[in-house]
Amino acid sequence: MSESRKIAVLYASIGHGHRSAAEALCEWCHAMYPGSATMCRDLLDYIPRLMRRSIVSSYRGMTRRAPWLWERIYKDTDLNSARHPVSAFWDDVHRSLSRTYIRHLFKELAAFGPEAVFATHFFGMASLLDKWEHRTPIYFVGTDYLSHSMQRDPRFDGWFVGSEEALRQYRADSVPTAEYLVKNFGIPISRDYLVPPTRSEARRMLGIDGDTRTAAIIDSGQGARILDAVAGSMVDMSDWKIMIICRDNDKMYEHLRDEYFPFKHITVVGSVPSMADYYAASDVVVMNPGGVQIAEACAVGAAMLFLDPLPGLEQFNCHYVLERGAAKKVYEHRRAGELALELLERREELGAVKRSAKALSRPNAAMDILSSAAEMTDEALKKRETTQQTDGAK
Repeated sequence: MSESRKIAVLYASIGHGHRSAAEALCEWCHAMYPGSATMCRDLLDYIPRLMRRSIVSSYRGMTRRAPWLWERIYKDTDLNSARHPVSAFWDDVHRSLSRTYIRHLFKELAAFGPEAVFATHFFGMASLLDKWEHRTPIYFVGTDYLSHSMQRDPRFDGWFVGSEEALRQYRADSVPTAEYLVKNFGIPISRDYLVPPTRSEARRMLGIDGDTRTAAIIDSGQGARILDAVAGSMVDMSDWKIMIICRDNDKMYEHLRDEYFPFKHITVVGSVPSMADYYAASDVVVMNPGGVQIAEACAVGAAMLFLDPLPGLEQFNCHYVLERGAAKKVYEHRRAGELALELLERREELGAVKRSAKALSRPNAAMDILSSAAEMTDEALKKRETTQQTDGAK
């Protein structure tokens, strides 16, 4: 890569994490290399609108109403497709879908001419690797603490993972040159978390009294029913400040805003300019164990209470963080308020959870990923130029 970078970052807007990680990489690229050009694209934008709605609604419907079905699909697709016919079937479906629609992306990439391509989701990557392998370095950036087999396609030029556990998965898969091309730098998050706001600064920004016990309930796609149950467990905690963050879910925002309007200690908000303020201002954060969300909360040293993880990577994230003492699990949504109160009253335990969360923090992940990718890309370009010169001499 040159001093001013030109990178493309691709994601799929299934959940919040993949997009947040992609935007973080672009944000860091501009900060590290002024004058850089970045192209950030949602791969789902390249498929017909009705089909996109169907994919997203099917995913949300399965995860909320039939998690057992999503777990079955996850496990089937995580098998080695070369040896398992069920996995091969899903691989063919993915390739067919991406080959049909992602081809429109190729024209944009060719016109933009990136020096490197980063992907934070595997959707469409099979077709991109078929078309662009050996043309431009393509790197996969994990947004969870473990990985899925589709992320470990050996044709990627490099991988950036969130933990040593994920690194072991690549070694177990015998990914070529895994020791050199798979880097454990953590999950990329915004520069807001490099020097996060203090508790007092965040509370002043949000208009919260310094002594008020505060909880944030964050929507991660788990649905209004679960958030309703969690918020309902806190309606009697009138001496607390309860903040429900619905992000970009307008329907959920309107429902919960109307539901909890009579309770003055409960505030419902939609999209927010910076989640860092809400993490830092809260005594406890109730959330799903999405990888990017965990990385953000850890950077602030927040006390996390995990709601039901989705089967697959969220489940692995949950186990990974709980085993390290950096969070607690809510097994009954209607007891979330009671558990939050218990944790705050056990000050030693609360302090231990926050210290463990902070120990997992890696706010420089995006910077390290971009720096490492620059080195690998420069090395690949030098090898290519040397090969071309040698061939020309012959």
